[in-house]
Amino acid sequence: MTVNAENTVPNQVHIVAIGGETAADMQQITAIDRYILFLSQKESPQILYISTASGDVPERIEQFEKKFASAGYLVESLSFFRTPYPTVKQIDEMIARADVIFVAGGNTRAMLAVWKEFSIDQQLKSAMRHGTILCGVSAGAICWFDLGHSDSGGGYSLIPGLGLLTGVMCPHFGSEEGREESFSALLAEQNILPAYAADDGVALHFRDGKLHKIIRTDAAEHGKTLISLSDSERPTAE
Repeated sequence: MTVNAENTVPNQVHIVAIGGETAADMQQITAIDRYILFLSQKESPQILYISTASGDVPERIEQFEKKFASAGYLVESLSFFRTPYPTVKQIDEMIARADVIFVAGGNTRAMLAVWKEFSIDQQLKSAMRHGTILCGVSAGAICWFDLGHSDSGGGYSLIPGLGLLTGVMCPHFGSEEGREESFSALLAEQNILPAYAADDGVALHFRDGKLHKIIRTDAAEHGKTLISLSDSERPTAE
């Protein structure tokens, strides 16, 4: 089964899907972070951190803000579970002024449900069309695709995403027990294409809807990936 590409991605769109982060990655600017910031083509890009998937845990938000602010970047955080709760106008303004939107990892199902309630899914699509760099890790990586390999339902399964990228994405490929086996089995069973997977410390950059480049942190030089684009091409795993 080939996933229906109903939402055609326009030109000049950049989405970076990061398979996962280590504790060290969360505390220092990585090669992947530098690559994402460079894509904005701005000397001091405005970064918006959306931490819905992690339940807006204060420690995670503070860690992200400290990491980028200490390197001289402007950071805002959009939280739905912490007071004062943002107004619709505030949400619109935060998304509109962001050059880079970074989505945290966590519970993908819960995140997408909250986004739908507040129309964040539609606002992210609009931001994408206006050239905002979209990126994220784990849940923040798979949410951009038609389907994502997620454990947010209590076990590994494929769940619907936003459909900004065609196909299916698996994070933590090779670094979480059972991930690779589950994803490979689902691909063989359902023949979903295109299919992508990335390990912790590995990012997939999609430009204009197509895989453009694979970026790795120094520690993830040998991190696993899987790319399977069509029936005529065998899956390539590294």
